Order: sequence, then C-alpha cells, then structure tokens
Amino acid sequence: MIEEFGDLVLTLLDRILKEEKQDFFFLPEDEGLPPNESPNGGSVLLATITPPTILLEGKPACHVTSSQQLRHAGCETGQVEKLNLREKISQIQEEIVKLKYDVKDFMDDNYIEFSSKLTKNQRLVSKAEILTKEMNDLQKRIDDQIKIELSGSIKELQNLSQALKESNVCLHLSNQLLSLNECIKSINQYQEEQRYVDTAKSLCTMQNLLDNPESDLQDLEIYNAIKEEYKNLHDSFLSHASLLWDERICWTGLENNKDETVVTLHIKDKLENIEDLIRGLHYVNKLSDHLDQFSETIMSHIIQPIINEHCSVFVSKENIFTIEYIDKKQIPIYKSVLHNLKLLFRYLHEHFNVIIDDNQTLLMKMQPHMLEQLAESLTMNCIAKTIPSSNTELKNFEPVVEETNEFQSYLVEIGFITEENLFLKEYTDNIDKLFIDKICQDLMVKAKNIIRKDLHDSIKHIPETPLKFPNDELENEDISIHRYLNESSFQLPTCQISKSAKEILDLAKSILDEACDSSDASAVRLFYTCRNVFEMYAGLVPEHHKKFLETIPQQVALFHNNCMYLAHHLLTLAHEYRDKLPESLQQLNLTFTDQTLILRNVGLAALGQVSELPSSTERALRQCIRQLELLKTVWLDVLPINIYCRAVGKS
Repeated sequence: MIEEFGDLVLTLLDRILKEEKQDFFFLPEDEGLPPNESPNGGSVLLATITPPTILLEGKPACHVTSSQQLRHAGCETGQVEKLNLREKISQIQEEIVKLKYDVKDFMDDNYIEFSSKLTKNQRLVSKAEILTKEMNDLQKRIDDQIKIELSGSIKELQNLSQALKESNVCLHLSNQLLSLNECIKSINQYQEEQRYVDTAKSLCTMQNLLDNPESDLQDLEIYNAIKEEYKNLHDSFLSHASLLWDERICWTGLENNKDETVVTLHIKDKLENIEDLIRGLHYVNKLSDHLDQFSETIMSHIIQPIINEHCSVFVSKENIFTIEYIDKKQIPIYKSVLHNLKLLFRYLHEHFNVIIDDNQTLLMKMQPHMLEQLAESLTMNCIAKTIPSSNTELKNFEPVVEETNEFQSYLVEIGFITEENLFLKEYTDNIDKLFIDKICQDLMVKAKNIIRKDLHDSIKHIPETPLKFPNDELENEDISIHRYLNESSFQLPTCQISKSAKEILDLAKSILDEACDSSDASAVRLFYTCRNVFEMYAGLVPEHHKKFLETIPQQVALFHNNCMYLAHHLLTLAHEYRDKLPESLQQLNLTFTDQTLILRNVGLAALGQVSELPSSTERALRQCIRQLELLKTVWLDVLPINIYCRAVGKS
C-alpha cells in the first residue's frame, strides 16, 4: 500500500514538473524603477537562473532547473519573497524515493526474512503522512502563485499568439511560393517533353494559386513578376497548341475562290497524339474556341453543300475526307444527303473519338456548336421537301421514315446526340400532320400566285343553258304551274372575267375533291383552307392591284365581275360537295354563303357603289316629291297637259 502511495505521489510530481517547464523568469520590479531596468541599474529584465544543488543524506547532488516565473509583491512591507518551488519539489521527490526503499526493506524483513519491526513500520507511516501534508501545502502554494501570475501572462500569451500567426502566414506564403516555382519548372519541362495535359494542369494549378482570394500573395512585391511569368507561359502554351492544332487538322480549298470545287479535311497524326493535345486545350478552357471554329468550317464547307448542292463525298486511303462540288444549282435527293452525312460523321468518329472528361467525347463537345444549324438545315432544306403532297405520295413515304430513323440511330451510336435530341423525330412520328400542313401551305402559296396575275387577262363568261321545267310530265298529272320567274333567274349574265378568277374557282374545287378522299381531320383542314382562299382573294386583290384599280376603269369592271362570278358559285358550292365529303363533315353545317356577301361588297366598293342606301336617301326623295307636288299645284291648271308633263319630267 505504501509503495502504491509513493507511485501516485511521483506521478503527481511528474505532472507538475511538466506543466512548470520554462527556461526564463521575470525578475521583480523595484519600486520607482522603470519596468525594463534592474535595481542595480541593469537593462535586462529577463534573466536565467542557475539551478541550485541539493545534497540529501550522502546521496549524489541533484540539480534542479527552474523556469517558473515567480513574482510576489508584499502589500505592507514591500519585500518580495522568492520561492524556489523546484527545489522543494526535488526535496520531496528525494524523500519519496528514500521512503520507497525503506518500505521495500520493511517488506523484506517482515515477509521474507520474518523479522518483526513494528516500531519501524509506524515510523514509516508517520513519515508518509508528513510527506502527504507537505505535498498538499506545496500544491496550494503553486495554485496561489499561478493565480498571481495569470494576469501578467495574458499579454505575453497574446504576443506569442500573434507571433505564431505571423509565423503561420510566412510559412503558408513560403509554401505557395515554392509551389509556384515548382509549377514554372514543371511547365517548361512538360512543354519540352510534349506532355500537353500535364502542362495544362500545371498552368491551372498556378492560376488557382495566383487568383486565390484568401491568399496574401497579392501583397508581395514579387507577385506582379510571377503573374507576368504565368501570362507568358500561358500565352506560349496556347500559341504552341494552336499551331499544333492547325498542323494536325489540315484544311485545303477554303480560299475565297468561287471557282474552287474541292475541299479536303486531313488528320495528319495518330489519335493518341491528338488526344493529348485536345485534353490539354480542354484543361485551359480553350477547346471550345477551337471547336467553334472547326464546327463552323464543317458546316459552311461540308454539311451545307451536302444538303443544298449536288456533290461527291469520299475518303481516301490517306484518311483524307474530300468533298467535290458538282452542280451548286441542283438540289440532291434525300438518300444522297443522308449517305454523305453519315460518311462525314463516321470519319469524325474514327479520328476524334477522344474521351475528355466525365466520359464525354469530343463529338459530344462538338454537339452544341453544330446541332442547331444541322437540325435546321437538314429539316428545312431536305427532309421537309420529302413530305408528300398527295395521298398517293403519302403511301410511298415509309422508306423515307426508315432511312431517317437509321441516320438518327447512327448519330446516337457514335455519341453525337442522345435519345432526347432526336431532331428528326418530329417528322417521323407526325407525318400525317406534316402531310396536311404541307398540302395546305402549298395550296395557299398557289392561290397567292394566282391572285398576283394580271386582271386584264380575261375570258368571256357564258352562262350555262337554263334548266327547263318538265312540262310534259306535269301535264299528265293535271297540275297547273304558274311561272312567275324568268328562266334566266339565278344565273350570272354573260360578261368578261379575269382568267385568275376562274383559276381560283378551279383551285377551290380541286381542294374539295382532295378533301373527299381524305381522313376526317385532313378533310376539315382542307375545307377551311378552301375558305381561306376566297378570303385571301377578297383581301389581297384590292391591295396588290391597287394602282391599276385606281387608274384603269377596265380593270375595275373586271374585278367587279370577278367578285360577282365567285359569289355566284359560292352559293351552291357547299351543296355540290356535301354528299361527297366524309360522314363526320356531312353532319356539320358546311357553307360558303357567308363569303358571298363579302365578295359582293368588295366588288361594289371597287365601282364606288354600296349594297345599301344611306339613311339620307329617303329624305332626299321626300324633298323631290314635295317639290313636284308644289309644281303640280301651280302648273297643272295653267299649262297644257303635254307641256306640263314635259316640264315636270325635266325638273
């Protein structure tokens, strides 16, 4: 038990010694002296003490080094008591060691040598209790000393903390400068070894160090010099990379020469070498600029001619892609366009199948620069022209859909587009809608071209033979018919009309004939397209031929006759086709009679007439009648009857 107690005491002392290890202490300040001077006039306040030497009962001298800061101020006497805690601790430590040996001897005598020494045991216990008391007193004195010196240590700790922060900043700046130096060395070395990816990564690392907002590098005088060195290295790398790009991806025939008929694209290096260059440009964020220019060249000199011109495309054994312009005015068929485009993308896939990052290939990077222009040009200038314009052509459109889907599938396979970017899907999935849209659009264009024709190009309209009443059949039935209408009623009299008016009517009838053989949805669209033709005629002719209608009376009369001619046929046009249209349309109230009034008003307006009399007409007539009545009163009984009638008629 005593030995365990001794071990505990030694542990406590070791902990105290570790906490109190310091190399310097402050001498006490004498009253009336400056804080940086000693009582003897010295200017050094921080001094080193020589550790005292203690002799214990014949044992070797024990040197104790103390750096404990001791400062006690006497409130009444003004004297300062210097306490050497390390000396006291060493004395206690020596006593504990001695006590341990005594305890060991005691245990040997009692349990090994079987000697009874009770008196000595009690003395050892008493000695242990005394040492325990001294330890408690010593701990109390240490605590009091720490409290006294705590306030004086705060400022020193703050200074030490500030010094530590400054050291950390200096260390961090030193590390950054070393990193920048390593980057500069590695960039020069990598460029000599043609390791473009490593060069680009080192440039990025250098840029991040220089542009870090949390760094204090900007405060250094050398910062501008390092920044300038980075700019020179960066520009040198870009210049060298651009030169290599032009050397390895070579174009011919791009001169501004209209007579140039051949353009070639030649990849002069292996895929591995091009891959390292492309990835290097990607890391310095300059690949997009090169791809933009490269894609624009492909669109202008390869894709656009393939779509819009008759040309020949082939790839030679030397991996040279060649396009030869044959006839710039001849529009190629869709099969040739899709075949040549597929040949182009196969060539690009073979030579630019480079994985850049995140499993993205170079073709994927090219998509944003090309897809929009490719989709617009291919759909509007090629695929849209393959859409059928009749039911017969619609039945033969299936091969076009299959080849279009095959081309899109190949673009997905090589990674140029994804399943979400199938830009031709609209045409392959909605062919019925596109079919009727194209028909209606073509019909409106055709009607517009007819309307623009000259009005003076005319023909003579002769009415058809009027229908006669079946007199013979009715006479047998003893039915009498009172005919109050002329046989020419509801017939347009003989007159001159423009050829364009007859062409408009023939076009309307052809539209209705097409509607009779179409589906319900298409028939509805065609019917309303037919109505739009007449509306466009009534609105466009007065504007397009305005100058002639204002100056040439003949054309005014012809336009009037045209409007009456069309209005006359519109009265019965819907009735003529009602039973021929699909059943769903037969249930609807399909008519053109509302447009009859519109055409008549337009025709009368051209002659300066109106279909309705103004409200002032009645008042004018009443005034005339009243004037005649007044003349009757004064003239009838005076003038001969024949003279009276002649005078009233002239008035």
